[in-house]
Amino acid sequence: MALILTLAASLSVGLSIHKSSAEEPRPTAVFPVELWDTSGEGAKPGQAERLALATRKLSELLNETGRYRGVDLSNFAARIDAMEPRWSCNGCWQPVARDAGASLAALTVVHKVSTLISSVDLYIMDVRTGERISHVDAQFRGDDDRAYMRAIEFLVKERLSRS
Repeated sequence: MALILTLAASLSVGLSIHKSSAEEPRPTAVFPVELWDTSGEGAKPGQAERLALATRKLSELLNETGRYRGVDLSNFAARIDAMEPRWSCNGCWQPVARDAGASLAALTVVHKVSTLISSVDLYIMDVRTGERISHVDAQFRGDDDRAYMRAIEFLVKERLSRS
């Protein structure tokens, strides 16, 4: 009986060690959320701030998953601004992500069709290969901070967590 308990305890310790190392958060370059506006409405006041807010929320939620650990991109702001749109630039973001020490990159775009209708796509990309690891998307209604925050939360908590 003592031998069985010892073996069970050894297996349990071995599994928990393996599990914690397998779930190590990967360094991730969370690039600023971009806007692809086909609404014809033109720039709205507060839009840049809304995108920055969405980016901060996205970074926070990705960190909370335990799967991702955001890397500091503040030293790369000029390079990042020069490479829009990142979500469709054939890997132009890779050198920045690599230089920041990331193994993954999060690229997010909000496609604004009108004040009422938008969609958001989140791509998790492998920095080394440029391959897509995951893609999740959602539609949302509204063009205000609350709508953007709810869409980002839904994307990470409901869609990405299940992919």
